[in-house]
Amino acid sequence: MTTVIDISKYQPTIDYQAVKDAGVSGVILRCGLTYWGAQNMGADALFATHYKGFCAVGMPVGAYYYSAADTVEQAKREAEFVKALLTGKRFAFPIYYDMENDERMRKLSKEALTTIAETFCESLENAGYFVGVYANTNYFQNKLDHARLAKKYTLWLADYRGDNANQSLSRNMWQYTSSGSVKGIAGNVDVNECYRDFPSIIKAAGLNGFSAASTDTSDTSVQRTYTVQKGDSFWRIAKTQLSDGSRYKELAEYNGMAVTDTIYAGQVLKLPGTSDTSVQRTYTVQKGDSFWRIAETQLSDGSRYKELAEYNGMAVTDTIYAGQVLKLPVG
Repeated sequence: MTTVIDISKYQPTIDYQAVKDAGVSGVILRCGLTYWGAQNMGADALFATHYKGFCAVGMPVGAYYYSAADTVEQAKREAEFVKALLTGKRFAFPIYYDMENDERMRKLSKEALTTIAETFCESLENAGYFVGVYANTNYFQNKLDHARLAKKYTLWLADYRGDNANQSLSRNMWQYTSSGSVKGIAGNVDVNECYRDFPSIIKAAGLNGFSAASTDTSDTSVQRTYTVQKGDSFWRIAKTQLSDGSRYKELAEYNGMAVTDTIYAGQVLKLPGTSDTSVQRTYTVQKGDSFWRIAETQLSDGSRYKELAEYNGMAVTDTIYAGQVLKLPVG
């Protein structure tokens, strides 16, 4: 079990590193919502800001969309809107469809509302996303076909009754309070228990913007990549990733670029190989880095953060600092 929080524009000021240091394992961001009156759709005002902030400290993120759909057609519109909001981003936790809007949904039959949930989820699944449904106990018991949805999607249950909370409904995540306290966030926070290793599942399957993990062990020429950091240059990347800054021209040409071309933070570059397999790959720590973030960008798998720390004779709780050189494990 791990601790996951969910936030929106109602948590405007966040110390992202402090949240991570507090032991939070993941965060679900509200990406947008449908206003139930005119059913206009809008992005959460701080979705992009919070996404960037948490990603910068290596915090795995997911997203949820607050629905006010009372027809299949509205669910389809919401799905297309959400896909546009998620484009270009990666999510190690699922994309959830939040179904709790009484003004639009309370009047619907269980069959009708369940079909709306399936319409949205199927559209997102077809686009390559790992999806789930969020609802409170009342909705899962009386407004949605819980058993039907549980066979298809991951479920996120909200029930704040403590020891009296529902124990029978299937769920992979339980939101047990809306008045939690987390270091780095002022005010109340929704806090959840998560019972499934979503980051490993999603990354291995190549969903939510991630590339599928290769299962072809016959090919030893795996393409190495590097995600450009702020302040990087071809020479600096060649120095830290290829152990030879003089290979900067080769690096540029390998990516179909000239050394005078601009590179930018977040850009992914392919790294040319080396004929000497004994060369120790290293990485120079950047400001804001963490073991998870380095494992994600340099080893293509954030879950290898413990291996990375141990490979350098450290514990994951040890402090790393800008300018520090870490050895990168093979594979």
